[in-house]
Amino acid sequence: MNVTITFLIGLLLGATITRAQTTAEEKTSATLYGFGRTSIVWDDQNLGRSDLFVPANILVGATKNPTFFIGAKQTRIGFDVNHVIGSETLTIKLEGDFHNDASDAIGLFRMRHAYARYRFVLVGMTWSNFFDEGVNPIAVDFEGPNSSTLSRTPQIRFSTNKSGHVLSLSLENPIENVTVGGAVAVLPERFPDVIAAYRFEGNFGFIKTAALFREIRYQSDKARSLPGYGLTVMTSVKTGNKDKLRFQGVMGTGVARYIQGASGLNYDAIYDGTTELQTLRMWGSNISYQHFWKDHMHSSITAGWLKAEENTNLAATGYQSGYYGSLNLFWDPIKNLTFGWEALLGERVNVSEDKGGAVRLQMNATYKFNHSIQ
Repeated sequence: MNVTITFLIGLLLGATITRAQTTAEEKTSATLYGFGRTSIVWDDQNLGRSDLFVPANILVGATKNPTFFIGAKQTRIGFDVNHVIGSETLTIKLEGDFHNDASDAIGLFRMRHAYARYRFVLVGMTWSNFFDEGVNPIAVDFEGPNSSTLSRTPQIRFSTNKSGHVLSLSLENPIENVTVGGAVAVLPERFPDVIAAYRFEGNFGFIKTAALFREIRYQSDKARSLPGYGLTVMTSVKTGNKDKLRFQGVMGTGVARYIQGASGLNYDAIYDGTTELQTLRMWGSNISYQHFWKDHMHSSITAGWLKAEENTNLAATGYQSGYYGSLNLFWDPIKNLTFGWEALLGERVNVSEDKGGAVRLQMNATYKFNHSIQ
């Protein structure tokens, strides 16, 4: 089904572009961009991934053993192509970094973005429609607050292109993060995840709301399925010449894979001890304020929390809730070169109400490049 849809969309793009080519002047430009980055991290305990700060990974009741990490895995390279046909533009983006391995300091190359967009259609991999890059806090931490819906997925997206008001509908690649047991096994998905969103942008900033619906399939005594659904509201508001206040709230059932701090918990659904799974409800929010001390110096303070509903099928040592906080300072001594320092605090609360906390101190140095090719 997905292959058929992608093929039809490709034909639509090709036919539309071909018609435009016969009547309009064409122009192509390309940009090579990216940055080199080195990160230095100190944790007061082993969090499993020294490159990401995830409250769900905090150890509870264990001896703290501090860890130190230096890496350049966040280094990024991208390539943009814009092909102008009359008043329309065909955009192609390819982007990757080396952040695809948890334990290796060298890292493995991975795809971040790979898509084509023309008029109202986008096909490929990019930010999920359940997220907006503009709401992401400015931070040294590569993960961001635990309640963020930051994620990238392969998708087909249809959008209006009216300035200031954008309605969009995306069909996104379905992936389940499920806790199974007994004779229960996950089945391949039959349908894409469906996400509808509305984004309004004005002089104040922007606000976006998105709704998600998906199916979770599994096999026990027979093939079964559960519905998953979620809602998020995001905004970025200007509070001065350059200062910004960012906020996101999210809630949903069976959509843990879309939430940063829950993506590794397998909390889309859990085994109930019989022949069935149960979806779990999760909700959370995060807020961040960015202040510019000078044009070349700014700070952000960020707080976030994420909670799962109480369920008797969760183990006593299972995750119940988590809290995230960070404070940073960024300094640009010269053009394209940025140094960042950040302190983070996190807490994990288990179902048993036992708690564990973690502290991280980190810094990075980033040099950006952007080269146009005509």
